[in-house]
Amino acid sequence: MSVLFNMPLFWAGLTIGGFLLGQRVYQLTGKQPFLPPMLTGIILVITTLKLTDTSYEVYMTGGHYLHDLLGPVIVMLAVPLFQQLKAISQNAVRILLAVTLGSATTIFCAWGLAYWWIGEQTLANTLLTKSITTPVAVAIVPQLGGEASLAAGFVILTGMIGVIMIIPMLSLLKMNSPAANGITLGVCAHAIGTARALELGEQESAYAASAMTLTATLHAVVLPLLAPLVT
Repeated sequence: MSVLFNMPLFWAGLTIGGFLLGQRVYQLTGKQPFLPPMLTGIILVITTLKLTDTSYEVYMTGGHYLHDLLGPVIVMLAVPLFQQLKAISQNAVRILLAVTLGSATTIFCAWGLAYWWIGEQTLANTLLTKSITTPVAVAIVPQLGGEASLAAGFVILTGMIGVIMIIPMLSLLKMNSPAANGITLGVCAHAIGTARALELGEQESAYAASAMTLTATLHAVVLPLLAPLVT
């Protein structure tokens, strides 16, 4: 068994299998937002790693194959964006303003709460990247004095909390238009939120994809400029 647990394809296959199992559970439970496919896959992989006493480095010998696909998957979101390009272009200024203010709010609230309440500089700096998609977060967090592994975890946790809370909150506030749903999911819950938006409709997914892309771009440009102030 030790030979099997050191095979890269075993861990890549387990990760894919965990996600497919998660999708099945998600469908059987009526697509409940509190049980996204990613959560089931994460639990399965972590449990297997603990039971087999496997290190992160060994896992990533296979996991990196999937990690390298994150970039192309994000690019594929250009399809729903293109399909709704006319509607989005008509509201470009509003979208840009919403994304800019939303991004600034997530940055300063996360950093401020972690820095002042917990008092851990590395943790606070890592949380600066919590609302952008994983490839961008992992790439820029070292410049901020944060930890890449923590950044990936915070990004996933933020996305899962976002898909659970955003739609019910917007419905309660009677602000649940396709544009509001999509932009909020894209800004606050990045790729996981965009995946949720794909289930809601073409308009929601287009707005979410554009908001997520703009948010990631703004973070990638602005956060390194803030590095001297937070490190």
